[in-house]
Amino acid sequence: MTLVNETGLPVDYWIQTGNQADCGSLDIDGLVDLPQYDNQKNVYVGFNTQGTEVPFSIVCGSTGTGQQVEMALVVELGDENSSAK
Repeated sequence: MTLVNETGLPVDYWIQTGNQADCGSLDIDGLVDLPQYDNQKNVYVGFNTQGTEVPFSIVCGSTGTGQQVEMALVVELGDENSSAK
């Protein structure tokens, strides 16, 4: 399992399944490869942008080698008067 940060902000991550758990930080555009979580069931992955209290999390029903979970930031323009800065 590979965790990827594409948010433009540093993030903290945590991952767990069964009797194993890990956590750490990912820099902007950073990634971490955690092969011990390949071929597992019910893998919980969470991300939290550093300095905030609002996490994002997902439970992967099953995992396989080469799968990844990405945390990304998407900007959508609502109308022609909207702008991204």
